[in-house]
Amino acid sequence: MSILDRTYARIDATLKGHLRIMPRIQTRPLFTGCPACVPAQPLDPAQTVVPEAVIQQLRTLDEKLSAILTILNRQALQADFPMPVIVHDISGAGLRFSASREFQVGEQVEIVVSLSMYPLGLIGTMGAIIRRDLVEDTALWAVEFKDMRDTEREKIIQYVIAEQRDQLRDRRSSHS
Repeated sequence: MSILDRTYARIDATLKGHLRIMPRIQTRPLFTGCPACVPAQPLDPAQTVVPEAVIQQLRTLDEKLSAILTILNRQALQADFPMPVIVHDISGAGLRFSASREFQVGEQVEIVVSLSMYPLGLIGTMGAIIRRDLVEDTALWAVEFKDMRDTEREKIIQYVIAEQRDQLRDRRSSHS
């Protein structure tokens, strides 16, 4: 993909991920989403008859359950996606990652990336390795997303926008 073809903003990142090489005969992803990764809607004490102390206790339990689910999801991911990777930049169209092994351009992969740890925010997609970049003696592998679900792409776009806002706030506060 050339720079002129880009329609999504790209952001530098340092995110953990897991990858697997796609078997030639498999065309469906293993990762089908993370239902436990969707944050619960917050309770508004003004719109409920539940006492504030009970609401606070439920929030504490929710945080603890999120931590447990994070650990369980991580164990399952490591079994299905055995190659840990570090994502260096990401957009709605693709990402670049580093890993402890070499890949082939054209190789089909499935990758799961953790956009946040608590609550766990995972995205997963299939893609193709389109190039190898060398940055400061580190091989970065560019992946172009293929057949990505709209919900997964939307999570990435929301992440990119939030990170851009944070960067702008940091720049403004450093210039003040």
